[in-house]
Amino acid sequence: MDISILKKSPSLTEKVVFMIRPLAPLSMVSEMPGSYYKSLRYPNKKMLCGLIENVLGWHFNAADRKAILKMKKKNKLNDFNYAMGSTYIPLLMDYFDISGKTEIRQMKSMCFYKDLWNRGYRRKDSYKHINGCRNIDKDVLAEYHMLFQKVDADDRLSSKDKSNMKQSWFNKNLGRIPFYYTTPSQREYIGLDGIYCFHFMMDPMLYQILSTSLKENNLGYLGNSEGWVDLNLNKE
Repeated sequence: MDISILKKSPSLTEKVVFMIRPLAPLSMVSEMPGSYYKSLRYPNKKMLCGLIENVLGWHFNAADRKAILKMKKKNKLNDFNYAMGSTYIPLLMDYFDISGKTEIRQMKSMCFYKDLWNRGYRRKDSYKHINGCRNIDKDVLAEYHMLFQKVDADDRLSSKDKSNMKQSWFNKNLGRIPFYYTTPSQREYIGLDGIYCFHFMMDPMLYQILSTSLKENNLGYLGNSEGWVDLNLNKE
């Protein structure tokens, strides 16, 4: 995978129009909320960067992204605060900028609604994680109930000893237990029959590699993995 663009300083010289047509309802949440995921009306720059990286196939894990960001800072190629909003670490956010007013073209309708969405949680530090798992191997579940009932029934053990024994079993069997457990959360969605139109100042190298990728695949997702969109990029 070619990421050589990250070794050079951005030069925002290309005026381009980036058009996004939603193919499904969008939920664009900018912060980590509590019980309610409220959507933005327009995608912000960090979301647009995630969309661009998705199209380019830059599916790096968090550790790789941190290492790349550290390299950019060391070479004085980055001055953005990437900590704001979600835990996603963008790599190309300084290679384009939004200029002018964002438009919605060919709009036929727009509606907003709330729906339930499964939020994933990870508690590898606590055996209580297993209580929220919907799907788990029946042999593991039987072993779990047998051990925990036996521990709870032993009056010779203190509460701390019982907790430590349960945690010890959980740590040894972590690989047999689902990575996440889920809980339903309210999430806002936008149903838009129209086209978001963004005016960008973009680095010419990013424009070139993004244009090439869009010729092969102009589908991506925006906001979350359910928000599929059709994309188009042209010079002004």
